[in-house]
Amino acid sequence: IKFLNKNIINHKLKKSEFVTSFYTIQFIPPAKRQTIFNKIFNSLNWGGGFLMFEKIRASDARFQDIFSLTYNDFKLKNNFSPSEIIYKSKSLKGVLEPFSDYGNSSLIKRAGFKDFIPVFQWLSFKGYLCIK
Repeated sequence: IKFLNKNIINHKLKKSEFVTSFYTIQFIPPAKRQTIFNKIFNSLNWGGGFLMFEKIRASDARFQDIFSLTYNDFKLKNNFSPSEIIYKSKSLKGVLEPFSDYGNSSLIKRAGFKDFIPVFQWLSFKGYLCIK
């Protein structure tokens, strides 16, 4: 395993069998995300995998409210103070821009992945396994 601290937009990816992304693409400007997915797809050998976990927006405002309230309750039960929860939420404003499940699936498909499946979801956190 080799960890790189590079800007993926400017970095050329080497051929590989497996790429992971844990809650990072949601911080990349939306206009550049398709380029990232395309790079990852093109860097994979045939049969290679891409495992991605992202925060997602709900498909409906009612579900988004349920996700947010449930997650905030979880934080409170785990000894986060209301001020810590509000501070974290404010600090992510304008930096974190999650897509919906449909938005992420569209990026995956447009990159060329034909085979992908959700492997995890808890509230607004979802994981996908994509095979080239």
